[in-house]
Amino acid sequence: MSWVDLKSYLDQQGWRQTDRIGDKALVYVPAETGDGTVEILVPIRDDLGDYASRMADAVHLLARLEGRSALSVYQDLVTSGIDVVRVRAFGGGADGSIAIDDGVALYREAGNLLLAAACTVVDPRRSYHARKVTEATEYMKSVRLGQSERGSYVLSILSPVQPRIGGQQTLDLGEPPFARAVTLRLADALAAAKRAANRALAENAFAPFDESVALGVSANLCDAVARLAQVGQGIDIGLTWARTRPAGRPRQQFNFSSETAEVLQEAARIFRQSEPLTDTRINGFVIALDRSVDQFDGNATLVLLISEKPRRVRVHFEQDAYQQVIRAFQEKLAISLLGDIFPVGQRWEIRNPRELRVLDDQDNDDQAALLDGGVGVTGV
Repeated sequence: MSWVDLKSYLDQQGWRQTDRIGDKALVYVPAETGDGTVEILVPIRDDLGDYASRMADAVHLLARLEGRSALSVYQDLVTSGIDVVRVRAFGGGADGSIAIDDGVALYREAGNLLLAAACTVVDPRRSYHARKVTEATEYMKSVRLGQSERGSYVLSILSPVQPRIGGQQTLDLGEPPFARAVTLRLADALAAAKRAANRALAENAFAPFDESVALGVSANLCDAVARLAQVGQGIDIGLTWARTRPAGRPRQQFNFSSETAEVLQEAARIFRQSEPLTDTRINGFVIALDRSVDQFDGNATLVLLISEKPRRVRVHFEQDAYQQVIRAFQEKLAISLLGDIFPVGQRWEIRNPRELRVLDDQDNDDQAALLDGGVGVTGV
């Protein structure tokens, strides 16, 4: 490990250089104290006899002050071009191990957490369904898993960030690269989700979550955090920024308990109930017309699957689709269309129906299959 990495880390974390010992070392103290009771000597020559021991002392002191392992601090020091997301489960064994099923769940939900943040950078929404945002899924291909660490059970996710040209200590004044935008959004979303959960309990209201959508809070993010906290019996999520592209903020850490997880799960459920399914391929049956066939005005009721449950859904068709709708109703044939599904109170409705087709090759028993879970909304 280079002393330059240590100096850059201290600068980024808000430590202040207060003195210099000739050509041998720099003296750093924490910005919040600055009284000299805590200090780190940064050796600036690697040919000094106590170079290794000074560097080791600095790592151990940082670990103690930050409440984490020396290994995690060391890894932050040597990953200068990478934003690191570190997830620590409280429920790991004393030997640093974890049950295999729990470990698989932690890695899966950690990936879902980062993907949720990436989706909100492109398009902040209450919920994301099977078809995720393309730019977000492409970004996930660049993300790597770091080595697991001791300290209950710790996994790390490495998000490479393009270095800033023109001085490493220069902050982004314009749009940051997408990878950095994702980790910044993740930090903001985690903070907002924690605040929203506390307010929701105090006020017995969902509004705090609804107000946090623009900050990156979504059903997907709430679900991922909740599952991490449940599997880990409480979870710590820490973010450290690549020093080759300063983020203008120190290392951040967020804690979520199993109790908070229950609030987040309920928020995710409400988010999904209130999020429209846009540009969705829909298969179903026309089960009712608002008026008789000779007076049909385009208003009808379909039955289809939403979230694996059969639902009655209202829809208004334009006049050029009347004959197809009437035929599908009379002959009990399935139809396929593209539309936007919106929740309206306790009901659902389809808006902007288009590309309507009557599925002549469907068996007449398909309506019963639908009610048993056989036909429905594609991609939900």
